[in-house]
Amino acid sequence: MWFLIFLISSACRLTAGYNYLVVSPLFGHSHSHFMGTIADTLTEAGHNVTVLMPIMDPDLENNTGLKSTTHVIKVAPDNRTAAMFMQKARFSSRLWNLEPSAFGMIKLAMHLAQSFSWQCEKVLNDNAVMDTLHGMQFDVGIAEPSDLCGFGIFELLKIKSTIAATSCVHADHVSKIVGVPVAPSYVPGSMSSKSDVMDIMGRLQNAIQTLLGVKFFEGLFDREVALFREKYGPDFKGYEELLAQVSYVFTNSNPYLDYPHPTIHKAIDIGGIAVSLDAKKNKLPQNIDEILNIRKTNVVISFGSIVKSCYMPEDYKESLLKVFESMPNTTFIWKYELEESPIVAHLPNVHLFAWLPQNALLADPRISAFVSHGGLGSTNEIAHMGKPAVMVPLFADQSRNANMLAKHGGALVLEKYDIANHTKVAEAIQKITSDQRFVDHGWLSVSRFCFFGEILSKL
Repeated sequence: MWFLIFLISSACRLTAGYNYLVVSPLFGHSHSHFMGTIADTLTEAGHNVTVLMPIMDPDLENNTGLKSTTHVIKVAPDNRTAAMFMQKARFSSRLWNLEPSAFGMIKLAMHLAQSFSWQCEKVLNDNAVMDTLHGMQFDVGIAEPSDLCGFGIFELLKIKSTIAATSCVHADHVSKIVGVPVAPSYVPGSMSSKSDVMDIMGRLQNAIQTLLGVKFFEGLFDREVALFREKYGPDFKGYEELLAQVSYVFTNSNPYLDYPHPTIHKAIDIGGIAVSLDAKKNKLPQNIDEILNIRKTNVVISFGSIVKSCYMPEDYKESLLKVFESMPNTTFIWKYELEESPIVAHLPNVHLFAWLPQNALLADPRISAFVSHGGLGSTNEIAHMGKPAVMVPLFADQSRNANMLAKHGGALVLEKYDIANHTKVAEAIQKITSDQRFVDHGWLSVSRFCFFGEILSKL
């Protein structure tokens, strides 16, 4: 009898689904897209998903990364945070000249840390939002450990099962706490500019960059823990205890693509989950479809959503224009945020777009190559679609991602400062569009082996 009651109650539980709270601050498109895909995957599997969205960048308010998840609780941006993000033009301009490593990033990261702290304070002081959350019963909480606020909220709501989901390949500051070995002597850190082939000085630099990254997050987490303790008492748990109790760590790593590294069973790789391989979803707009039919060779250029091409130094722009002019038989589709700009009016083979359906473009067989900044979302798309690429890392984890892809023969890597050398850029593009080693690389698409979407749908 008791066994029958257990089966019936279990069946009812499975039918109703679990109640998930996903915390997804709106501060960067790639982060929102990754967390949004996790939420949608759970929703489509029959679970009840609520997404808490603190709005940090006002321009991203409607860029939630969600498609099927409808229960969203948005928190208006803190005035100080909004003011900081409204200076994106200056921020973007600085990133074009910043050293693409932990050494360079630490200068700007402190500003981002302050904005996370301000926004967390805004959420905690929003009594209507907190009362709404307290009135709901959640089984599982999922947040990205780019800040600690989500995990502190899970503790307040007494959510027993929590998951840290990082949109990077791995997060050294989380690995250190949950027990994943951090091995900078042979594994590039998450913000490292090195590959896994390092001499003694390279290993030293990698170790320092790894340590700097960990210390940055520890400083941010200490700020946020102080907010919780000020409001809820001095006994509120510290960041190490909050992160140590997570049930799983989801990483945006792909084991077929990432460097070999030690791991544990609670670290689950779901890299590529945000890449759509569905042909029905990858339909191109008519205007782009027509452009791809003009020439045999088509190259997409995009440096992501944070660092904008329109704020690129003038000598970089002039260099790229010379590249385009030297390759009249190649069509260039350039993500340039001022698409009405006359900058390429004299070049019939160049088309500007403020926004691109990048996933659909890379899935199209008419695309010959991709010039990318090396964001992990773009890197996973390149790997899944099997497109050759010229990687130009700009900041954060992009050097690591670029070197990772190049290790497998799928890309050439240039320094951002190389953009000023039009000959070097042109040679790189010509090589990946004509050298058979790159042209034939498409059959190595990791999508042949990966089914990470199934992991979440079965939770």
